[in-house]
Amino acid sequence: MNELHTGLPARSPHPAHRSPGLPDESAKDGAARVLRHAATLLHPRIPAFAESALTELRSVSSYYGNPLLSPPDLRESAHTALECFVGGMVDPSRMSESGEYAWHTGGRRAEEGVPLQAVLHAFRVGGAEIWDTLVGLVMRDCPEQGHLMAFAANEVWGRVDRDTALVVEAHRRAAGRLPEDDGRKRLPLLKILLRGYTEATRVSAIAVALGLPLHARYAVVLLRGATAERSVTEPAREVRDGMELHWCPQEDGLAVVALLGDRSVEDLATAIAMPPGLRGGISTVVSGLMELGRARELAELALSGCSTDGQLTCLADRLPGAFILARPDLAKEFSVQVLGAVLEADPVERDQLLATLAAWLDCQGSTEEAGKRLYCHRNTVLNRLRRLERLTGRLLARPRDVVDLAFALESHRLIEGQSP
Repeated sequence: MNELHTGLPARSPHPAHRSPGLPDESAKDGAARVLRHAATLLHPRIPAFAESALTELRSVSSYYGNPLLSPPDLRESAHTALECFVGGMVDPSRMSESGEYAWHTGGRRAEEGVPLQAVLHAFRVGGAEIWDTLVGLVMRDCPEQGHLMAFAANEVWGRVDRDTALVVEAHRRAAGRLPEDDGRKRLPLLKILLRGYTEATRVSAIAVALGLPLHARYAVVLLRGATAERSVTEPAREVRDGMELHWCPQEDGLAVVALLGDRSVEDLATAIAMPPGLRGGISTVVSGLMELGRARELAELALSGCSTDGQLTCLADRLPGAFILARPDLAKEFSVQVLGAVLEADPVERDQLLATLAAWLDCQGSTEEAGKRLYCHRNTVLNRLRRLERLTGRLLARPRDVVDLAFALESHRLIEGQSP
């Protein structure tokens, strides 16, 4: 392939004599150009290349090959790492980015409990995949320049060695900051269970490895928000008020696996601090480690019922709401069926009627107490309730109709995010 097409000098048919293994300046310059050319070809293909590299990693790594152990952000992390590395070969001003990301990755994986050996394996596999691909692109696009890749190898593997050293140092420093026996090494196994793994034999083995009873009273807490993170100086395992708490960082927040003993979910709620900007949900009690995946789903339902920051919702207190949130499509259809005429009324009247119904229900059907809450006379409450009965065709004197109205109101509040 000629120079005009590739931007690379054609190989001389009679190269100047030089000592073996000691490239002259022209060879170094040629190697830099051919390497940059190959990296430029690879850069736009990073998404597909990352998938190929991940497939290779999973096939050779027992850790990353296990979908339950593999970090949930592996795909995004691999894409970013490869983009930084290849981008640094295309644009020298970006040369430091892959090292910075390697440092970030090493520290983060230590905090997640991922073994250093597994992280190193991933970086080495990634480096080998990049090198093989770069060589393949050169041999396909400009084979006459292929010999220069022998000199480019020092540049590529030098960067791989630099990033690997940064990963090691960051991992060791982060691990060194962790409290002794804080439970960090248990995190990958707990994450397996939180993802719903239920194969009986292996779960019993995990129970032994974790030092936790296979059958016991557990609950799961999910925390989300700007402050939903755990400092590396805080233990991943601690005991509060007789409950053993395991803090598990998640892709979208924090999970807490609680071995309750004889404590209740209300005791657990009291033990969990809720700083500003945080919302949380607590599952009902489950009977063993094999049910942690289900408990996580129940905590997710409880969390979705939070309406304000600082709120920690126990699912046991919101079971009707859990039915609503589990099938929001049916809940919305039901609220429209029952409250349709009210919802279509003038916004001012609509809000008044819904607020009055909510107050009446909260006040155990007392129009006088509802009036005090709404700052109006009890006759105003009665008039609004009669108007609501006419619009909905339901009578508040009929218990079944009250159930329909209460459930429809809660459905509307949760699905539409409105609090009457």
